[in-house]
Amino acid sequence: MSRISHIILMSVFLLFNSCQSQEKGMAKSERIEIFEQVWNNVNEHFYDPNFNGVDWEKKHLEYKTKIENCDNTDTLFLLLNKMLFELNSSHCGVGLLTELDQAVSPYIFSNGEIGIDIRIIENQIVVTRVLRNSPADIANIKKGYIIEKIDDLTIKDFENLTKYKPPFNERNKKFHLTSEVLRHIYGKANTNVKIDFIDEDNQSYSKILTRTERQNGVLLGDRLPPAYLKSESYFLSENIAYLSFNAFNPADLEHVLTNLEKVDTAKGLIIDLRGNDGGSIDGMKLLLGRFVSETRKYGTYINRNERTEDFIEPVGSKYQGKVVLLVDEMSISGAENMAGIFQQFNIGKVIGNQTPGQMLWGNGYLIDDSIALVIPIYQLEYPNEFNPENNGITPDIEIELLQEDLLKSKDTQLLKAIEYLNKD
Repeated sequence: MSRISHIILMSVFLLFNSCQSQEKGMAKSERIEIFEQVWNNVNEHFYDPNFNGVDWEKKHLEYKTKIENCDNTDTLFLLLNKMLFELNSSHCGVGLLTELDQAVSPYIFSNGEIGIDIRIIENQIVVTRVLRNSPADIANIKKGYIIEKIDDLTIKDFENLTKYKPPFNERNKKFHLTSEVLRHIYGKANTNVKIDFIDEDNQSYSKILTRTERQNGVLLGDRLPPAYLKSESYFLSENIAYLSFNAFNPADLEHVLTNLEKVDTAKGLIIDLRGNDGGSIDGMKLLLGRFVSETRKYGTYINRNERTEDFIEPVGSKYQGKVVLLVDEMSISGAENMAGIFQQFNIGKVIGNQTPGQMLWGNGYLIDDSIALVIPIYQLEYPNEFNPENNGITPDIEIELLQEDLLKSKDTQLLKAIEYLNKD
């Protein structure tokens, strides 16, 4: 067995579902060997020696019996993940490497898109963004439209399909449901998706859209599909600039920092982390370094053996304007951490919705060169002793997106950020 990576697996957190493997046959001895390796790795490396209050020895007896009696690979991984999820910890899962393209974040790793983003608003799938000149834009799809069905699947169907994963709270539940919907909106390039919409006149109609191929995929490792990293910056007005990116990834960080430099003369800056999938801590620290003038401790990483303090160091000249950070239930891991540090250091205001609380440090391991296991090995604690895992980050100003506002092209979270920056 070998470690996959020494970096924190945040943006590529393995959201393992019940693996639909083609390899149905597996000897009982093989199943038990895999089970023992998974259980032992958790026993040795899980950050909390008390296993979040779970009797881990008892779980060994309970699940070994179940796995001895299971008859296929699918059931094996269902049981392994069920055991792991009892720890109620983020960044924890196991699955076949051949299933990674189905397991990781669809909006980062799928190579085909129709150009929309969505959120679950009042138990409806609502379009929140339409990319210019995308298939959705050409089809005259607008923000605020309700999606009734995707390939004949309703929101109730998506709720039944969703494999909810720890930490178990309502925000994280919404994160996984939204991700499941996005998994069906994104897909392979040059394939079709049928979507039933309700428009601004409350009229229903169907559109068949062809997913276009996304550009500039980046290989993050030989075990992962290409990642499609996005970063953009521009001026919203003479004095206010906007920066967004979908992951803290070293492969795209230079681009993000360059985009920041393009707008660092603005008196006010909005950093939009809504939908940001996290990434490496080093990437997050480099970006935060533009907003501090001296080295500052932001937290302590804790496991059963040690406490390691970590710091943000200045990077280049400090940005001098006012700053707002936008977050929501789709801002996870490193994006949540950046929001928490923003609040600690009083860098600026955090606006939006409370984040899910996927805030542990996960490490990946290979089992038999074909199975990936992710285990949380550190817990983050802020200087005020706040533990963001499961709790998430509560914005300074909480404001919801509403479907009726989106129909009027009003992004209430963005507008609140602009309002704050325009205040003297």
